[in-house]
Amino acid sequence: MPPAGRVLVVQPAFLGDVVFTSALVDALAERFAEVDVCVTPRGRDVALAMPRAARVEVFDKRGADSGPAGLWRVARRLRERRYEAAVLAHRSPRSALLAWLARIPRRVGFRGAPGSPLYTERVPEPRGTFLAREAALARALSAEPRPMRLLARPEWLRAAEERLRGSPNSLAALCVGSEWQTKIWPAEHFAALADGLAERGLTPVLLGGPREKPLAEAVQARAGARCIDTTGNPIGEALAILSRSALCVGGDSGLTHAARALGVPTVALFGPTAPGAHEWGARQRAALLGLSCSPCSVHGQRRCPLGHHRCLRDLSADLVLEHCEAVLP
Repeated sequence: MPPAGRVLVVQPAFLGDVVFTSALVDALAERFAEVDVCVTPRGRDVALAMPRAARVEVFDKRGADSGPAGLWRVARRLRERRYEAAVLAHRSPRSALLAWLARIPRRVGFRGAPGSPLYTERVPEPRGTFLAREAALARALSAEPRPMRLLARPEWLRAAEERLRGSPNSLAALCVGSEWQTKIWPAEHFAALADGLAERGLTPVLLGGPREKPLAEAVQARAGARCIDTTGNPIGEALAILSRSALCVGGDSGLTHAARALGVPTVALFGPTAPGAHEWGARQRAALLGLSCSPCSVHGQRRCPLGHHRCLRDLSADLVLEHCEAVLP
């Protein structure tokens, strides 16, 4: 039967979580005529990069839409869309309350989630990878799971070309930051890697949010190679730069996983978190030391619990460069 109905996917979490949810959106688009996605302002461009997303609804839960009045305002706006179902990829009570206030009759999420009392259907949450969770939600709505997938929009590609000023060399995207301090690789290691990649004919491009600007400056100060610093640019432009890169290297962060969803050869650096939480493609590698104290966290932490941060501090640029050579064509 042809797809019918309209569904809302609610994912107002971190950037990486929105990237993973692209798999769920692709799956549901085979089952529903329209799949809308509700994200925070930071996740907006990632949602816009989902080829099968019909519409992006922004829920600024920590800004303009904070508090009961903001929640009610967004719920009223969503109610006008007359959704058949809401899929609660985000487990929080606030996300569940948003779907309930929007009067969405079918609300599907994970059993035992903090927001589950407001669900109409509760799905067992599988162990294993982030994509296994997305797949379980897809199957609950009779959809076949799909891999994560993003596509940079034409206007972002034009902005990226202007930012890069027609750089003649192939690009090596270095995602230098993370939401969590313990997932950030030291600047001196990124600098050494930038030099090694430049020797192989690649132009290092530094990507990250506005607060990564000092880290990017520290990388450039230590590197012999000239790096193009694009930190602080819009997420959409960063996605476009990633999409035209020959390689991406970065920590366990949203932009690094976005590169994987864009089909870019990727080396992800792991320390406090587990590479086993992800599904790896042929040109994707996890670089890690495998210390006895690692992993120590699901998402990362502000500080190393043991105070030494050896998991990333001792992860050498030479070892990472070997992984880069393995994924490059």
